[in-house]
Amino acid sequence: MPNNNSITTFKEGFFGGTRANRFVVEPIWPADINVSADDSSFKMISASLPASTINTISVPYRGRLINFAGDRMYTPWNVGIYDDNNTNSIWKGLHQWAEFMDGHYTHKVKNNDFSYKRLQTTWRMKQLDANGLVLKTITLYKCWPSVVDEISLNMAEPGFVGFNTTLTFDYVRIQDKENYNT
Repeated sequence: MPNNNSITTFKEGFFGGTRANRFVVEPIWPADINVSADDSSFKMISASLPASTINTISVPYRGRLINFAGDRMYTPWNVGIYDDNNTNSIWKGLHQWAEFMDGHYTHKVKNNDFSYKRLQTTWRMKQLDANGLVLKTITLYKCWPSVVDEISLNMAEPGFVGFNTTLTFDYVRIQDKENYNT
């Protein structure tokens, strides 16, 4: 009888694992945002699969709490981006987008309150396997930048400049494997 805890059994049942650095983010920018076509799919440092939590509603019954599923909550999506020194940089585009959502000086939505819907877009992140095939497609609906972090400048830092942004979204759709090559 073979030992199920052997290294051979483990190796035969292991398919290589997924890699944290294999992903593609496909943003859809609002129409009026000044981001060039070359920047529309930009250089990412990091992203994550967004988390969701189903809150609990506890109801007392005969001295005990019975738990029911409550509302689903999504945590905002944090993304790390390289600042690639383009004239129409992503950092500027995200600030412009935030300005359209809530003006710095006017405290108004660009055009009118009803244009708010056009400023919320759909973003996709695809997790890839080692051959570039899609393992999962995560689609975030009604995205908009709630935080555009600073770009830290430091003469002693030898690496590339990057920044983080936080996208808030209403809901998510997760699809498994599709045939997509990068």
